Amino acid sequence: RGKILVMETTKIKDLTPFKDVNEITETLVQEVQGIIGDELVGLYLTGSLTYGDFDPGRSDIDFLAVIQRPLSKEKLNEIKAIHTQIGEKYPKWSKRIECSYVPTDFLQSVLPPETPRPYFGEGVFYEEAPYGNEWTINQYILYRHGLALIGPDFKKLVTPIDIKDVQKAC
Repeated sequence: RGKILVMETTKIKDLTPFKDVNEITETLVQEVQGIIGDELVGLYLTGSLTYGDFDPGRSDIDFLAVIQRPLSKEKLNEIKAIHTQIGEKYPKWSKRIECSYVPTDFLQSVLPPETPRPYFGEGVFYEEAPYGNEWTINQYILYRHGLALIGPDFKKLVTPIDIKDVQKAC
């Protein structure tokens, strides 16, 4: 739908050594892109899968969707349904998939946004989840290790985050 897949579907199928993780990633990419369409700036894989500390027995699968503007109630309901379906299909991962949906203007500051964002985590979809200090830490990890599944390299969307800001957030 007008978006260029940075990572081809064939590469997503072999993204990790874990078949189910790759299937979840491929499904999320296709479905989120289908729902959000041209409003989707990018979809990014982040967290331990990207920096080499992933443990399938305990780790989450972490994503960040960058959108042009906040999503409508209808699109939020569709996004919630996608996450629910993925959790039902992959019960092992149902409480270990995380995804935030943030407008591009959130990316302009190293400080946590005051406006809550839609967030799926621990098997629950929150239409309005506040950010805390993890905002700075997550942006740092995304900048250093994030993998663009759709859209531009994350580094093109934000300015680098100084490690001193991460240390303050910790």
